[in-house]
Amino acid sequence: MHMFQAVILAAGRGTRLPEVLGDAPKALLPVGPYPLIWYPLNLLQQHNFSEVIVVVLEQEKLEIQVALEHTPLKLKVEYATIPSDSDFGTADSLRYIYDRIKSDFVVMSCDLVSNVKLYPLINKFREHDAALAMLLFKSGFESDVVMPGPKSKHKPERDLIGIHPATQRLAFVFAASDCEDTLNIQKHLVKNKGQLDVYSRLSDSHIYVLKKWVINYLHSKENISTFKGEFLPHLIKKQHAKRPAKTTQDTTSEVGVATKHEDHILHYVPHSTLDQKITQTSLFNQSLSHSPYHGDLVRCYAIQAPKETIGVRINNTLSFLAINRKLASIWLQLCGESHPLIAPGAMVKSTQTKEIIVADNAKLSEKTSLNFSVFGSNCVINPKNIVSNSIIMSNAIIEEGCNIENCIIGHRAQVKSGSVLKNCLIGPNFVVEEGTKTQAVHLSNADQFMEIDIQ
Repeated sequence: MHMFQAVILAAGRGTRLPEVLGDAPKALLPVGPYPLIWYPLNLLQQHNFSEVIVVVLEQEKLEIQVALEHTPLKLKVEYATIPSDSDFGTADSLRYIYDRIKSDFVVMSCDLVSNVKLYPLINKFREHDAALAMLLFKSGFESDVVMPGPKSKHKPERDLIGIHPATQRLAFVFAASDCEDTLNIQKHLVKNKGQLDVYSRLSDSHIYVLKKWVINYLHSKENISTFKGEFLPHLIKKQHAKRPAKTTQDTTSEVGVATKHEDHILHYVPHSTLDQKITQTSLFNQSLSHSPYHGDLVRCYAIQAPKETIGVRINNTLSFLAINRKLASIWLQLCGESHPLIAPGAMVKSTQTKEIIVADNAKLSEKTSLNFSVFGSNCVINPKNIVSNSIIMSNAIIEEGCNIENCIIGHRAQVKSGSVLKNCLIGPNFVVEEGTKTQAVHLSNADQFMEIDIQ
């Protein structure tokens, strides 16, 4: 992996997680005993990466840096900060660190939790000298989890992904919501390329391997803001680009910089005479024509992770709930035995516990019954409490004599004595008053309103 740089994008504002995020960085959402960003970093470390560039908002850098210093990581983290008042998309963030990318590179999102092996993806990328290779997971990780709070129907986001099965070349990727009742396949996508499979139940892992020249090209496309929604479809379409017609006009300035066709993607693709000869004499024989790769100089591929792979992106409250609910049962597959589910710095005095996960500095008192729950860093569970199937986030306080079942208790929230909560979603910093007895509600300070149904 020393031939590749690694980049983690962690400057997202978590707009799809308002119920649990509050003003905390998305990268620090608690997933079991560690912050969310630890999981992709640990994945890179397991693949022998020694350094990684982490893109963060300027105002969140220190908080993320301090949090990671308390986790078991050995790889060197180099932070790239973007202005906190900026409205950067993922492509903007990559463009912002353009000068730091010196080689082919791996990009992933900070919200990835997975035990996937990256080597097949890297091998596909190198085998075909690809511009891009992306990894796909099976979807449905959250399908059997029911959100606390008021009843609502979750509509999963889906992509339509076209792949040529003989070669694993990508034909297209776009959101299913952008497609009307009929899917029209352009003729050139199947001509000479054989069968085309279209998937609607695979999810983009947001793990991409990219050529160095791709970020050079992205740097010239200042109108493109997002990677997944804009740049990825754009790059896939450019697979069919042909070199512009030759002209007698001088295309080079006095300083030797190309001035004509400089916006054309093939201007960025290294393709020397030697490259052409290597391609022509390649033993690659999966092509359905006599010309390897059909003459395409830009090539994009996708591979599917094995079905048994754990792979989920924590990009909404339902997926956040699902990973924390299932984490104890998949922990050994995900992280092995070297990382305990109860942090060494946690204080657990309760003798009635079953399948709990406890983060650093959490204090779980005696005379408590704690089952199938996750307790975030610095949270406090006082005596005479019952907590089951719940997530108690960092710095939350549960006073004495409470019964909490199937709830999410947000950052710095406080549940006062004698409260009974069932299927409730308690927002960050919210105070549940003493003796409250309620179920299936969302209690929040957001927008100065509160949705509550006292029973």
